[in-house]
Amino acid sequence: MDQPQGFRSQEHPDYVCKLNKAIYGLKQAPRAWFTRLSTALLEIGFTTSLVDRSFFVYHHGNIHIFLLLYVVDDIILTGTHPQALLNVITKLQHTFPLKDLGPLSFFLGIQATHNSNGLHLTQAKYIYDLLHRACMLGAKPSKTPVASGSKLSQFEGESLLDPTEYRHVVGALQYYTLTRPDISFFVNQLCQYMHAPTSSH
Repeated sequence: MDQPQGFRSQEHPDYVCKLNKAIYGLKQAPRAWFTRLSTALLEIGFTTSLVDRSFFVYHHGNIHIFLLLYVVDDIILTGTHPQALLNVITKLQHTFPLKDLGPLSFFLGIQATHNSNGLHLTQAKYIYDLLHRACMLGAKPSKTPVASGSKLSQFEGESLLDPTEYRHVVGALQYYTLTRPDISFFVNQLCQYMHAPTSSH
């Protein structure tokens, strides 16, 4: 790593720094974090899924705990035994500074509501913010994502002056398909025109 400004030596301008641990933003940092987290989880008794090496499972008798998702340092844990979950959190606190935020309610733009049937996931706030950004709050709702039989074409409509906003909206809609898979087909059709969107798209 190059020396940061203010630390460069005039006598040795070609010196570099040797890091003792990963720094946020370096290309090696995600792998270093994954290695550290997975080592801690394996020491507790978790095993990795054969299908997805970043999915961790803990089984002991009738206790089942799943590390469902982690994004950087945000982690979702769920399981069949509340006390066992607390034990896992306590063990992880010996290795990492962490805070238990309680039952899942909001994660990466997805709202989670617990009810008697299980867990209800929605992205209402996320889509509201997207509609606001796209200046479409007053748009009339539709029962289907696209009219039956309609086809998109790259030759219809005028080219957009700045396709960046189109790409942003379509990318955001792709994320929205996590909780609304019914719009996936149409969103994927829109993705085909990311390189040259027109007003018809």
